[in-house]
Amino acid sequence: MRKFVLPAAELIDRLAVDQIKEMLFDDNKSITEEIDKLSHDIDMLIQDKKIVLNSRLLRVLMVLSQINVHIWYIKDKIQDDEERYDELLKLAHQINGVRNRMKNILLEEFGDKEKSLVRSNFDTDGLKGWEPSI
Repeated sequence: MRKFVLPAAELIDRLAVDQIKEMLFDDNKSITEEIDKLSHDIDMLIQDKKIVLNSRLLRVLMVLSQINVHIWYIKDKIQDDEERYDELLKLAHQINGVRNRMKNILLEEFGDKEKSLVRSNFDTDGLKGWEPSI
């Protein structure tokens, strides 16, 4: 029985964010518990959908994890540097566009064809250097 009613792309993205939290915060018991539940659901989906690990899937997972770390650090910078708030917020939104592209690829990989799941906010508005070759 699944613990969450989320598509695989959202489960994996949430797992990536929780992994960041687990590394950064001392009191992480609740985070570890959520990681276990997310892992359970992801394992179920991999088994049920017969997902085969391939280099494209690995690369999407790596990019998604890296992007989540960058967004996390940008949000920290926003709090510390009020003068650059608008610039950093725009950068976080632009990078989030790449994140949404990766989540859309995960939807493909897991065969989630529901159109309402597709992320449409993937415009990077002139962002340079953030185009993974996937």
